[in-house]
Amino acid sequence: TALAASTLPACNNDDGGYPYNYVYGIITTVHTLGEGDYYFERDNGQTLYPSEKPSLYEAREGSRAIIYFDLLEGLPDYDYNIRLFGVEDIYTGAAEVVTTQEELDQLGSDGAGFPTAYWEYFNFTKKWLTLYLLYPVTENDKHEFAVIVNKVSAPEQSEEGYLNLELRHDAGTDTSGVYSYDDRYVSFKLDQFKEDLEGMNGIILRMNTRQNGVIYLQINMSKEK
Repeated sequence: TALAASTLPACNNDDGGYPYNYVYGIITTVHTLGEGDYYFERDNGQTLYPSEKPSLYEAREGSRAIIYFDLLEGLPDYDYNIRLFGVEDIYTGAAEVVTTQEELDQLGSDGAGFPTAYWEYFNFTKKWLTLYLLYPVTENDKHEFAVIVNKVSAPEQSEEGYLNLELRHDAGTDTSGVYSYDDRYVSFKLDQFKEDLEGMNGIILRMNTRQNGVIYLQINMSKEK
């Protein structure tokens, strides 16, 4: 029940094979075990081992991914035993502490937004910030995202107990695209901000949007470990 309550909507893939009514979709970190073996870790520390898995998937240690699966009978050493149907890689952006104006000027400031309905799928823990973003795109490989702690300019909005972060988006030369409504999850590993996050309740994220200009999102830290 706890697993089902925190999953993304199930969906079919183009090749079929996803049993629509039974597939879970959750955000995870990939861990390799050697010789083509691997498992997944949720942001709350729970582990999922795919005892039944696709033969073509190549796991990369530390990468982020949405996995689609159903549950099998339990096995030792892992929280869940799963039948894995598919894996979608999640873009992992940089997380930086910016201390000079020169560094700040080198970062992109292109707009990005998010569908309101997907706000509930934003997730923030001490280790990861994961967002669902919407932006004009024709060549997605040209887009780069980062979150920063800005030590150069004072934030316009702040609150005690919340760390100010900025989302930065660099579209590169891909500036003439149309809005894509495909999944655009992005994750940021927050190791760089470990000391800054100590004792904090959450973050205030500054985001430059295309339609509404600069907005500030208050995101509370997940109570999961």
